Amino acid sequence: MNGIDRISERILKDARAEAARIIEEAQERARSLKEDRVGQVEKENEKYNRESILRAEEHKRRMLAMAGLEMRKEVLAAKQELIDHVMEKAGEAIMEMPREEYRHIVTQMLLEAAQGHEEVYFSVADEARLDQSIVDEVNELLRARGRKGELKLSPRREEFHGGFILRTGGMEINNTFGALIRMSRDEVESQLAKILFKEEG
Repeated sequence: MNGIDRISERILKDARAEAARIIEEAQERARSLKEDRVGQVEKENEKYNRESILRAEEHKRRMLAMAGLEMRKEVLAAKQELIDHVMEKAGEAIMEMPREEYRHIVTQMLLEAAQGHEEVYFSVADEARLDQSIVDEVNELLRARGRKGELKLSPRREEFHGGFILRTGGMEINNTFGALIRMSRDEVESQLAKILFKEEG
């Protein structure tokens, strides 16, 4: 399982816990709005006499149609809110992983991404858990796989949230968790949509 798959799996796990709550709240707000509209229409209908009953019914139909549209907009807004919320929480959850689990994921990501001669940049946020020892470990594993094991750790820490950047020559491989989460957003949105439609059904 690669880095993006691990992140996507974690995001979807969190999403299932959040989906029902956010959609239920949105649908409750929408139902309340619709009930308010119906009550408003009923009060207005009392003002009409027999000759204007058809006009009143048409007015009611339009008001209910508007309420239905607003209800759908509420649900769509809740879906987008959920996706934004889950993506944000995914980044937080990754940074809060236990040290050894986090180092293991970064090690696997380095093995997948590195040719073995790049310079590795870690973040300021990871100063306490990603250091020369993980680069040494990855170099050993690279050599065991028949690749160069000459990764160098940059002495400069950069401002990003987790993961790493590999640089060699004029090329850069961005394996920061922020970049990986953005890359996985389309797939995650598709999976979340399935969850949300299931909740609605």
